[in-house]
Amino acid sequence: MKLPSDLSAFNLLTSRLNMLETRQKTVAENVANANTPGYVPHDVNMASFEKVLGRYQAPSVGKVGLAVTQRDHMTGTVPPRPDVSTTKTPDSEVTMDGNAVVVEEQMLRLNQIRTDFDTALSLYQKGLSLIRLAARSPN
Repeated sequence: MKLPSDLSAFNLLTSRLNMLETRQKTVAENVANANTPGYVPHDVNMASFEKVLGRYQAPSVGKVGLAVTQRDHMTGTVPPRPDVSTTKTPDSEVTMDGNAVVVEEQMLRLNQIRTDFDTALSLYQKGLSLIRLAARSPN
């Protein structure tokens, strides 16, 4: 029996949600350092994430098996959490003290992250509801 975590669509959505979590933390750090002299903002390196995600989807990636201590236990796998790297991405302006954070641009990024997160979470919930529908008895 397959678990939702074994399905590739759920693996992809989980990876996307993890990346968005990292991106949100990074943007929050950027905003927190908006007045730090010489600070250059960071963002998730999307090319690196896509490369990691490509390896993550490959069947050659080893998955960690869950221990089955009784015959009634379901087997499953725990997918590896892809590492998401960040890179320095200066905003459009640099202040006299060398700070390259533009709060307005960071707020736009946060808004995009929120929209992407809501979309991925909605897709995840819809997938689970389809599985529940398929598993329901036909009474």
